Amino acid sequence: MTTRFSQINEEIQLRQTKISTGRDITEASEQPIKAVKLSALEQSLTQLGGFQRNVGTAQQSLSLSDTALASADDVLAQLRERAIAANTVTVSDDDIAAFRIEVSQMREALVGLANTRTSDGQALFGGYSTDIVPFVQDAAGRVQYQGDGGTQTLAASETMRLPTSVNGGEVFMQVKTDDGIFSIFDIVDSFDAALANRTSMTDSLSSEAQTGLSLSFSGDRVPRDLSFTLSGPEGSVTILAHEVVGGSHERLLLEINEQSVNTGVTATINSDTGRLDLSTEDGETIELSGLQVEGVSLASHMPQFTMTTDGKPPKTMVPEVQMLDRQLEKIVKAGEKMALSRTAVGARMQRAEAQEEVLQTRSVAIETDVSELGAADLEKIITELQTLLVTRDATRQAYSRIVQGSLFDFLK
Repeated sequence: MTTRFSQINEEIQLRQTKISTGRDITEASEQPIKAVKLSALEQSLTQLGGFQRNVGTAQQSLSLSDTALASADDVLAQLRERAIAANTVTVSDDDIAAFRIEVSQMREALVGLANTRTSDGQALFGGYSTDIVPFVQDAAGRVQYQGDGGTQTLAASETMRLPTSVNGGEVFMQVKTDDGIFSIFDIVDSFDAALANRTSMTDSLSSEAQTGLSLSFSGDRVPRDLSFTLSGPEGSVTILAHEVVGGSHERLLLEINEQSVNTGVTATINSDTGRLDLSTEDGETIELSGLQVEGVSLASHMPQFTMTTDGKPPKTMVPEVQMLDRQLEKIVKAGEKMALSRTAVGARMQRAEAQEEVLQTRSVAIETDVSELGAADLEKIITELQTLLVTRDATRQAYSRIVQGSLFDFLK
């Protein structure tokens, strides 16, 4: 009898547990095969939950990336406006001074945006190096990239990983222009240098009537190719001199004199000054323009490669890339690169949204399977529980009568 009581109480407790948990299987031993299937489904649900959290994290990071890049694009748009305004004939020295102040502030803003961090303090544009400041200024004042070439990703399914941003080295340091590949920060610095030297430098030199030109080429001690356009009474040609070093005029002399028949210009080296003197037979005008120096692709605050006359005052011709009108193209290219990067971020956001929907659909399907496989039939279980309770009470009453009654009572 006591064994039967124990069995009934266990059955009652089992059904009470099923009612409280809503689960048909409380122990794997009840229905082993069904329990294994249910466990696999629940593991899949847990894994999907992790994927969904990763997708949410990726969406937050990509949204932050888009916001940062949009702000950078706005800054570059302002720089384009300043570059256009600086190239007009009506711009004043005061305007240029104001532009330089604005450009300095815009540069700081770009560095700050490039160093954007996520809510948990990770560098957004540092590649895999998330615990550093990816963009820092070196001793020479140039902004350098300290990150790597990687792109952070998170698992969004068993076979898919979602990028959480774009690589900062690619976005901010790899702007393709007509003059080469530069960082956005170098382009901004070049614009500022061109503004600073707007009135003190020129991109062409010309002689006064009957006087010719007396030139001095300044540069470093690294042999470089340089070219410029030389115009004289007989025409214009491009002079290309190879491996010229600063302060040396012999190669320039050779190349200019080889083209004398086409230009009417003759070059000599002044024995007293060492300068390169250009002249024509009848004192006609001589003009130099379009200076290009190998390895010089950006404007500098202190141009190292120049051609200077000995006039009063002397005039200094700098490479074309030093001039204001050559800065706009680079700034435009920087803006195009930023827009392209935003497009990449947008595409990744769309991919994340699509994956979010896929995961949600999968999750609902598995939850349905879990419910069908593991959910308790409460109506049936409650009925069984009520029956068991009645049985237990009846059994208890019978047992009580047996225990309390005497042998004589049973023999009546």
